[in-house]
Amino acid sequence: MSDVSLVGDILEEYAARGVFQGFSRQQAGQKRGLYRVQWHRRQLFEITYDGVKKTLRISCVLPQVPAKSSMYKEFKRWLTTRQDAALPDHRRCDAEKVRLKTYNRGGDIALTLQMLDDDLEYSVRKLVSLVNEIYLDFFSSGLYFDWLIETFNLDPDNPY
Repeated sequence: MSDVSLVGDILEEYAARGVFQGFSRQQAGQKRGLYRVQWHRRQLFEITYDGVKKTLRISCVLPQVPAKSSMYKEFKRWLTTRQDAALPDHRRCDAEKVRLKTYNRGGDIALTLQMLDDDLEYSVRKLVSLVNEIYLDFFSSGLYFDWLIETFNLDPDNPY
């Protein structure tokens, strides 16, 4: 089985379990795959796997966040804590296995997970867990409640 197929099969497993509301895959070459999932707040997430660079990338994990905003600075700090040895294994991204990177393009926060070894399954599962942590843990403080309501056009009385 190719790495592109393996990534798709793992993501499709999450879709079958109801983690995603929708899923599709598209091979963009022998070492590159593009996967689309409908997920948090019914957003469409595009996950790109690049087997040459050994990366998994989501081009927009959080939309409409200005690059110089306190929210983006806090998000970068929060992302760094995801590799802290004090976190339990199931919540931590092992710094010896993956490197996490984020950048902001035109207000869209991208997230890249670079594999430092050949454990592709670990990397895909950690990416899914990390995005869940973003929407469940990062936002749990309530600091960005107004942003959530405005960005996703949610009912302020029932945002979840």
